[in-house]
Amino acid sequence: MPTFKSLKDLNKYLQNKLTDGLKTDVARNSIKLMQKHVQEDVYDTYTPYSTDGVTPHYERTGKLMDSSVAQMLDDNTLEVTNIRADQESGRHIVPVIEYGKGYEWGYTRNLDEEIGARPFITKTRKELEEGKAKEFVKEALEKRLGKGTVLD
Repeated sequence: MPTFKSLKDLNKYLQNKLTDGLKTDVARNSIKLMQKHVQEDVYDTYTPYSTDGVTPHYERTGKLMDSSVAQMLDDNTLEVTNIRADQESGRHIVPVIEYGKGYEWGYTRNLDEEIGARPFITKTRKELEEGKAKEFVKEALEKRLGKGTVLD
C-alpha cells in the first residue's frame, strides 16, 4: 500500500478502492445472487403450462435471468435491480412476478392465485442484508488492498 501525507489522502485512496469494488466485484456478485434467486424462486417454482398441464403455455425466454442490472447511485451506494419488461407492451413485469398480482394472459384462470408471488427481489435483498453484502464488500476490498487488511 502506498504512503500518505495526510488522513485526507488516505480517505480518498480508500474511497476510490471502495467505489471501484462496488462498481465491479460487488455488483457482479450481487447480480449473480439475484440470478440464483430468479432460478430458485421464479423458474423452479412455476412452469408455464396451459390448462391441460402438459402443453407449455409459452416458451420461457430466460430474459428475466439476464435483466438484472447494477448502478452506482453515488460513491457509496450500489443499486441492484431487475428491469425486465414485456417486449410487446413495454410493461414492467418484475412487480407482477414479485408480488403475484396482475398476470394478464387473456383467459379466465385466476393466474394471480394459481401462480402467486415469487419474491426473488425480496429474497435477494434479505440475503444481502443478512451478510452477503458485507461478504462481497470485504472480498472486493481485500482484492484491492490485500488479504487480511479488512477487519470483520
